[in-house]
Amino acid sequence: MSGRGDPAPADPDRDDSWAHWRSLKYFALARIVVASVLLAYAPALLGNREPSMAFEGPRFLVLTGGYLLLAGLFLPLSRPGRVGLQTVAAIQIAVDLVALSLLIDAGGGLRSGLAVLLILPNAGAAILMTARRALFFAAISALMLVTMSGVHWFRGDVDEAAVAQAGVMGAALMAIVVVVNWLAVRLDTQQRLADQRGAELRRQLAITEAVISELPEGVVVFSDQGDPRAINRSARLMLSGLAGPEASLPGLPLLRAALGTRDRGAGAQDGVEFSVPGASAGAGRRIRARRLRIADRVGEGHVDQVVILEDLNRVEQRAQQLKLASMGRLSASIAHEIRNPLSAIRHANGLLGEGLESPQQQRFSSIIEGNCLRIDRIIEDVLSISRRGAGTPQALGVRPFVESVMLDVLAQTGTPSNRIEAHIDCEDTIWFDEGNLRQVLVNLLGNALRHASEHPGAVRLEWAMTDEGPMLRVCDDGPGVPQAHRAQLFEPFFTTESRGTGLGLYLARELCAANGANLRYRPKGDNPPMSSAFIIEPQATPGR
Repeated sequence: MSGRGDPAPADPDRDDSWAHWRSLKYFALARIVVASVLLAYAPALLGNREPSMAFEGPRFLVLTGGYLLLAGLFLPLSRPGRVGLQTVAAIQIAVDLVALSLLIDAGGGLRSGLAVLLILPNAGAAILMTARRALFFAAISALMLVTMSGVHWFRGDVDEAAVAQAGVMGAALMAIVVVVNWLAVRLDTQQRLADQRGAELRRQLAITEAVISELPEGVVVFSDQGDPRAINRSARLMLSGLAGPEASLPGLPLLRAALGTRDRGAGAQDGVEFSVPGASAGAGRRIRARRLRIADRVGEGHVDQVVILEDLNRVEQRAQQLKLASMGRLSASIAHEIRNPLSAIRHANGLLGEGLESPQQQRFSSIIEGNCLRIDRIIEDVLSISRRGAGTPQALGVRPFVESVMLDVLAQTGTPSNRIEAHIDCEDTIWFDEGNLRQVLVNLLGNALRHASEHPGAVRLEWAMTDEGPMLRVCDDGPGVPQAHRAQLFEPFFTTESRGTGLGLYLARELCAANGANLRYRPKGDNPPMSSAFIIEPQATPGR
């Protein structure tokens, strides 16, 4: 049994379970019923007793009333409390044996037939206690019956047969205790097994529901009549046809129609496709539905149907992402191969330019040099994306770092120094890889200088502690990014400039992500007097 994970046989000596307390409560209710019946039986017994029966009416009535009172007091005590179940049960059973023995004696002994009442407390002991304790109480009951019969025989009220009858009654009580205890232990063991299996089943159901609810595929369970019994979150999203799960699922009737759920005998095929219209034109979803054949697995003809839904739009997006990733690797390989001949072209053009005297030839040479530099910049951006790895963030002092970056940008672009201003409002360090942050700021400042005016302070680099946390902002007074282009702002190869690569902002955001930071765009109107800003939100410094 233990090898299969089954519970050990119940031991009431160590078990104060709710089921045992419930049994004790029923035992207390039965005691009240027995006492009430005895009290109602007393007048009839008093009027119809045999002349030879030693019935003591007043004493019997007093004892019966007292027993009923005790039964009423025991009922509220038959619930979990400070005293253990075994102690409470032992006290109640002991009181039962004493009270019932006195009632039997007052009612005329074994000849009254009241000795059968001793079955109740002994059966209760067999249910609530171990076999040894229950046999102890049964032996006490048998001893009291024999003693009572002996006293009545000594007084001449009964003959020797009554004493033998008491012995037989005591043996019967012990046999009843053994049988009832064996049945109670078996029943308790089965109850424990059922509770254990139920708990395991509930855990498995909880795990299954949690896993199914987080699946990217939709799962819909239909009853045999075609009614939906369960729908996970992904299925609700697909069948709603909107941007989020809704209570209304317009795609559910379409799914029924596609699968032929109401007519299973028609032989609905697996892998059917259907479309769920969206809130706007072109916003619908294309879904593939596949039915699992549960009936074939469990061997039953009428079971719930499980339908798996797959969003074909998402599948195509994943395929497109894989295609872009492959193209990125191919582009990096091509860029690496182009760099060597490009260097040779630049070198040859430089040597050729030294001997050119015609202005037109010199202009052509400068055009070659300019386009070579442009191609080299594109190659560098592509290779930067391909070899980007996890950064090594470190604590950087913002003020000296920003001053160093500004000097580099001014030197590279030939911009007057008064066009860029630095506003450092706090001395907190920024947690970032130095090379990555330099590349990001050079890119953002270059973009700002291209779109800002020529006025002093047209570009600002700000470092401040806000309510949302530390922020590094690159602002300018230019026109800002049009609303139509903001959704594609950080996508690779997207640019509005004829000579741009479309990789600068994408690379900047990727470098920020590699350092646990976030890069976002704030449009015009949210940060006057500047028109727009790119905001870097770095991660918190460890240990801060």
